[in-house]
Amino acid sequence: MYGANMQAMDWSDVHYCLAVIQEGSVTAAAKKLGVNHTTVSRRISALEKTLHASLFDRSTSGWSVTPVGESILPNLEQMQEAASAIERSVHADRKDLSGTLRITALDVCIQRILLPGLKAFSEKYPSIHVELLASDEALDLSVHAADIAFRTTNNPPPNVVGKKIANFNYGVYATKRVWEDYMAGRSEVGAISWVLDGKAIPEWLRQSYPDMPIRYRSNSLNVIYDLVRQGSGFAEIPCSLGNSDPDLIKIPAQGVMEPMGFWLLTNLDLRTTARIRIFRDFMLDYLRPIVERFESQSAL
Repeated sequence: MYGANMQAMDWSDVHYCLAVIQEGSVTAAAKKLGVNHTTVSRRISALEKTLHASLFDRSTSGWSVTPVGESILPNLEQMQEAASAIERSVHADRKDLSGTLRITALDVCIQRILLPGLKAFSEKYPSIHVELLASDEALDLSVHAADIAFRTTNNPPPNVVGKKIANFNYGVYATKRVWEDYMAGRSEVGAISWVLDGKAIPEWLRQSYPDMPIRYRSNSLNVIYDLVRQGSGFAEIPCSLGNSDPDLIKIPAQGVMEPMGFWLLTNLDLRTTARIRIFRDFMLDYLRPIVERFESQSAL
């Protein structure tokens, strides 16, 4: 806290004072700073008034630093370095708010969840060019295959840092028509499953509908979701997709997958990079209001 008669120092006054010390004269300091010498003299006088101390002995032969000035010189230089560091940091951030940002996520995640937020981000930061890598592969963030990854996992890899956004709950869904056909005993109703080894039966199917044949398999959640919407059968999908689609209903089932964490991940070395930090904060703010939809197990 400042004393009753002590005013806060103006950094620009300190800047003028250091210029005189470093350049050796008021005239040289004024030339360096692009001002006239009376401005330099006036700003130093203002600093001396604030500190209640003379920093220079003035004479016809020039200005010399007083013992008080000498004693506080290291502190003034530290202030200059701190100010320069702030300027460098701001400049670096501004410079880094351009270029390319590589983002990877499942195709269905990009299409059904992220696109509105990505559009808003690009409108706010038009100098950052976004590359979208639609993939369910765990791209190696440590070698910068991508800068940001949105992933569903309960065990993020050890070489990344991130934020858990929500838990994805899962359920079995179908169109109302397909459900009615099944309840009417129509044998053509089948299941849709992931491509595993070509033979594996999903636990929900084994426990709840053991006599239902698998009609389709796919390695794409987006394809599975569209197959369900087109009335091709029962499938296990995230509740956030099923509940948000008025054409689908949730089917009673046991053996459904355990909830999976939905994460925003980035490389450990890149976590403080401006464009990555700003994108991360922007998308977390965008996703926060819709977390309830991710985690809900019933229709919203």
